[in-house]
Amino acid sequence: MSQWRGQFEDNPELEAALDKVERWYHVPVLLALLGFMLWNRVRSWQNFIVDGEVLFSGNDPWYHYRTTVYTVQNWPGTMPFDPWTQFPIGSSPGQFGTLFDQVAATLALIVGLGSPSESTIAMVALFFPAVLGTLAAIPLYVMGRRLAGRLGGVTAVLVLALSAGAFLGRSLVGTFDHHVAEAFLQTTAVLGMMVAISAANRDKPVFEQFVDRDIDALRSTVLWSVLSGFAVATYLWTWPPGVLLIGILGTFFLLRLIIEFVRGQSPEHTAIVGTIALATTGVLTLVSLDTLTVSATRHSLLQPGLAFAIAGGCAFMAWLARYFDRESLDTTLYPVTVFGIIGVLAALAAVVTPDLFNFFVDNVLRVIGFSVSPTAGTVGEAQPYNPNDLYPQYGLTVFIAAIGVIAIVAEQFLASDPDGEELLVAIWGVFLLAATFTQGRFAYYLIFPVGAITGLLVGRLVSWVDLSGDGDIAPYEVLTVISLLVVVVAPLLIVAPTPMDYGGSNGPGQGIENWDDSLQWMEGNTPAVGAYDTGDEQSLDYYGTYKNREDFDYQTGDYGVLSWWDYGHWITTRAERVPNANPFQQGTDVAANFLLAQNESEANDVLETYDEDDARTEYVAVDWKMTQVKAGRGYGGKFFAPPQFDDDSNQSDYYRPIVAGDGNFFFNYRTQDYYNSTVVRLYEYHGSAVNAQPIVVDWERSTANGQSRRVPAETPIRTFSNMSAAENYVQQDGTAQVGGVGTVPSQRVPALKHYRYVGSSDRTAYESSEHNRAILTEAQGLRLPVQPTSDTCGTNQTSAPIGGSNYCTPDQIANLMHQNSPTWTKIFERVPGGTIEGTGPANTAVQVSVPMRNTQTNETFTYRQTVQTDENGNFETTVPYSTTGYDEYGPADGHTNVSVRAEGPYQFRAVTLQNRTVVRSTGTTHVTEGQVIGENETASTVELTRQQPQAASSGSLSPAAVPAEN
Repeated sequence: MSQWRGQFEDNPELEAALDKVERWYHVPVLLALLGFMLWNRVRSWQNFIVDGEVLFSGNDPWYHYRTTVYTVQNWPGTMPFDPWTQFPIGSSPGQFGTLFDQVAATLALIVGLGSPSESTIAMVALFFPAVLGTLAAIPLYVMGRRLAGRLGGVTAVLVLALSAGAFLGRSLVGTFDHHVAEAFLQTTAVLGMMVAISAANRDKPVFEQFVDRDIDALRSTVLWSVLSGFAVATYLWTWPPGVLLIGILGTFFLLRLIIEFVRGQSPEHTAIVGTIALATTGVLTLVSLDTLTVSATRHSLLQPGLAFAIAGGCAFMAWLARYFDRESLDTTLYPVTVFGIIGVLAALAAVVTPDLFNFFVDNVLRVIGFSVSPTAGTVGEAQPYNPNDLYPQYGLTVFIAAIGVIAIVAEQFLASDPDGEELLVAIWGVFLLAATFTQGRFAYYLIFPVGAITGLLVGRLVSWVDLSGDGDIAPYEVLTVISLLVVVVAPLLIVAPTPMDYGGSNGPGQGIENWDDSLQWMEGNTPAVGAYDTGDEQSLDYYGTYKNREDFDYQTGDYGVLSWWDYGHWITTRAERVPNANPFQQGTDVAANFLLAQNESEANDVLETYDEDDARTEYVAVDWKMTQVKAGRGYGGKFFAPPQFDDDSNQSDYYRPIVAGDGNFFFNYRTQDYYNSTVVRLYEYHGSAVNAQPIVVDWERSTANGQSRRVPAETPIRTFSNMSAAENYVQQDGTAQVGGVGTVPSQRVPALKHYRYVGSSDRTAYESSEHNRAILTEAQGLRLPVQPTSDTCGTNQTSAPIGGSNYCTPDQIANLMHQNSPTWTKIFERVPGGTIEGTGPANTAVQVSVPMRNTQTNETFTYRQTVQTDENGNFETTVPYSTTGYDEYGPADGHTNVSVRAEGPYQFRAVTLQNRTVVRSTGTTHVTEGQVIGENETASTVELTRQQPQAASSGSLSPAAVPAEN
């Protein structure tokens, strides 16, 4: 800006003002950016206050809230063990209840003046990620400034502030998760290491100075090395799986020490930083050990072990360099020797400790190996990053950063004294890019090296433009600066969704809002843990302190609630019940095996094998997503996940795609195994038996790009007058199937006898755009009528809104998609069942039914099953639903206050054919609540009485047409 000074040399006041602008312009700019970041992150906070309570978004924030409340009550202690999850084992909180929760708890204690209420803690937790996400700009600014001056720092923060990427999503109000702290603390740790490296490069410390106790010469290097090691430790205290950072630092020190020695410089100065910093990390992480095993997800021997290994490696490489110098060995052999030693050690580890070696290999591949296991693929954040999201989330900055990395690497080979700090940031960025494309969760880290390297490149380019000379500024120089700003800023502001879009539309999400009704119902209408079937007081202290152990001993009256693992933390925190599976992916095998079980005996065996003798799984919670086969972005289906955890099955056993159009549009038809699965029989059928219908899905085989695929037939869905006609068509066609549409099975699905529908959420799945998009995709693929409308749907039509549009489908089609009303979440209870003994016509199928109503939602359905009489006309069956006696039992007695109640007695009907005369026999009986729950072991009885005979017509069905239940 000196040329401006030249133009205003006759105006000292103006020149002084310009000097101040040059020195201090970054301060108001940074304050404005920080203010924007905080405002954008918190402006939707009121969306999270629902009925006076805070609802967090996602799953993990709920468990963080639980461990934070515990820490408030036991400050500064963290929860050592939790029996309120992973029934019947319990669990260590692992990567929860860490430094993140301790800081949040401390803030809550300050805000609450030492005794905060749970609502105060929730409000602190609500805003904490937004504040932390804003503060993360500070270490990034310092990092950018170190690389390219104030302009580099401001540019880095500008990129962070305007990015609509994963970090913004993880630092919005309501996302009370450790992710934002991870990114903040890792960036701080890398910055600390940069400062320590710079201090060592300036002071040139050597190991002899430690022997001589030359404190003055060592003070700066040692201080910054210890502080950087402490920063790495705080990161690992917050997220134990973050050992990738140690690997990044190890890679940096390995390459940096080699480069320095090969270039004729002493690597000892940098090695001292690595030795002190990582040794500090090793010592500090020993303090937080909660297991003496090697685990990537807990505070284990892994974190200090790796830190000490890198520290020792740095010291060894410094010694090896001195040895080479002393023996006058060829410096080019130094890297060969180092990599050779690493290879030998790896080979020895593979032979001597193969399990440990495989553990490291598997985890490296899992994090930066561009591969994902089938089970990890069921976790949203563990799925590979979609490259199509790069430009919308990062604009051109990620490509600018890539150019910067190339420039840094080139400088390491071409410059006489390449910069170590730049190399560290480049390696950091490359590792995080690989980690992001392997697991999308690392995308919220990536913005920090991208921002820093973008700042470096912009700062350098601007410095090359002559803005400091005494001559006039050339037009091309002005255009260069303007072009840089446009390239960096414009895509971030123009490409949707922008950061303002994200900030303005933030909310807890439909998932927790629609589950919460059912979870609050569960808390109020089921026995407390410890009281099931006993009526005793709650046995487990909800925020109690329990010693860490391998297997918790649950007592009589304790029980579990089975659902898919996604919902475990909600069950723990909102219903205050103990889930079998949780988002730690604990209990996934038992959940998968139960949900996919093909018959009731198999489902019961799964639970009985898993449960304790005196504590059982008593409830099952399922939602529409668990039965939805259309997965992926915009559809919400989760049925794909359980088969990944079941060694005996895969997705194609349950559903298969039919591709339409250009191949990007497809829907799935379902196999009989899908309809036999316990989760479908519960959610869609409420445990009732369901017959096949004469509906056929028809497709053809087509070859595209050398691959065979199913495509819709000219008439992809056909309806026949009877099952025989439908089966004959399928047999002759060869590429068709009876049923497979919505909830229409290919064969009869038997009734469940020990699981009953007891409660639900208040809202239906039709409130979800994802649900509606999935069923409309299937309807359109089958060429069924779907009518968009700008108004409400008409009579005998079902409304399926998607975004701002509304679609209407005939009720007949909606009923194909769902046998019963698709209430968002449904709760089922596992019961002994009531016994019914009866008599009727000999060797005849007796149809059993009872009309039911969910008093919460007013939906109705009929439970049906079929039982066969013997040669004497006797039969016996078990039923899961009671018809009377509801008010005699409730949570205070150790039982359920059921909301799904019968509207009449059980009805029995048998049809026989005697001398071409149709004879109908009917009867009714009641089953009490006490009989169903096992408090009354007597059986209900019914005697079918013969009704007035009718002459059989030529089209009458024979009794054999009604199959008996197995």
